[in-house]
Amino acid sequence: MLPALLALPLELRELIYQHIFSTYTIRHGYGRPTSSNRVALLQTCKQIHHEAWRFLPLSAQFDFRGTEAMLDTLLSVDQSVVTRVRHMRVRAYPFPLYAEGRVDYYSTYEFSNALSLLPGLHLNRLVVDDCWHGFGMVDGWRDVVTYFDIEALIKSDGWKELVYHTPNTDFIASGYDHRKKRVAQPENWNALLKERDGEAEVQMFLTPDKKRSDVTHQPNKPRPWKAQPGHEVILNPKIAEPDQDLKGAVTIVARRGKRARYVVLGLSEKRTWKELKGKAGGFSREDWEPYYNDTADAVGWIYGGWGRRMQMASRALSS
Repeated sequence: MLPALLALPLELRELIYQHIFSTYTIRHGYGRPTSSNRVALLQTCKQIHHEAWRFLPLSAQFDFRGTEAMLDTLLSVDQSVVTRVRHMRVRAYPFPLYAEGRVDYYSTYEFSNALSLLPGLHLNRLVVDDCWHGFGMVDGWRDVVTYFDIEALIKSDGWKELVYHTPNTDFIASGYDHRKKRVAQPENWNALLKERDGEAEVQMFLTPDKKRSDVTHQPNKPRPWKAQPGHEVILNPKIAEPDQDLKGAVTIVARRGKRARYVVLGLSEKRTWKELKGKAGGFSREDWEPYYNDTADAVGWIYGGWGRRMQMASRALSS
């Protein structure tokens, strides 16, 4: 079969490489080794390796268990590989996190800051999973955190299409909001992105939970959805949207404008994530603002910050 493949025109062989690699999902951080047979094509001969290797990052889906796995992987490869990655999925934990050995208080940063460590990154599609809901996190680390994670990502670079999945509507519809800064969505995020790109758009889709009385096996379909912030609805119920009280999973889809420049700019750190993370006091950059959930979290361990950081680290770093 190998001579027959090499007998084909190069352009056709390249289409074959792209098709094969587009079926691959490369997973990191899940604690299970990837099958060695997955890159067998690259091991057939030097010519095919030379022709095909660059299509692997261009075509494959990279699936990272969390932010740490993403940084571990992409900061350990050559920047020429990072610039070729086009499809990525990640559960967006804040970073850095330390599972043990750090009794001093350290700052953490939003996931969107992690993308700035990857100059040259320009994904066709970035899929982000909400790390805060549905995993036993304490109440104070949920709704408002998810809302501002989404907003920070919409303001970031590195992606042409952003798809954010959260398992419920609480990020916007919950009445809990100690910051009181949430506003109606998706129209405000849509306006924010249009201000950057002109032709950009942000949409929200709700997949309603099935009612207990519904005995059909047909899954509910996503529908366009919008909502007012729950703390504002409590003060004035008349502003609630018609579907405000619906429950279900929400997907936020943001698309940059056709002529938008979305590549991550900057210089490479030229060090692994382990080396950067090992710096005294934790790694940070001058233009990053530390993430604090609330005032008690900001002032340190004495108000329970250590316990909450350890809980996050346990979720984020365990395989």
